[in-house]
Amino acid sequence: MTTITKEEFTKHACEQVLRFSIVEKWDDLSEARKVQLGFNMGAMSLALNLSKEDWFMALFNVRTGEISMQEFRKHIANIVAKYNIKVEEKMIELPF
Repeated sequence: MTTITKEEFTKHACEQVLRFSIVEKWDDLSEARKVQLGFNMGAMSLALNLSKEDWFMALFNVRTGEISMQEFRKHIANIVAKYNIKVEEKMIELPF
């Protein structure tokens, strides 16, 4: 069994959130992808100790249409930059 570090897990969670937020709108995601996005947002929030507003409310607002998927993605990208997480674009661009 391979063990990954907290930093690797955090990076992966950030990449996955950015990957799944490439779609134009929330309803473009399958139910399975919505669950994966939510899980990775939770993992990201725990790893980075994010506030409720930074993760839960952002996810709630994109789900309810209060903000666009593009605004949500920009918010996540800002968090990734703020915490200096070095994501790999090739992982974000993978098809799903």
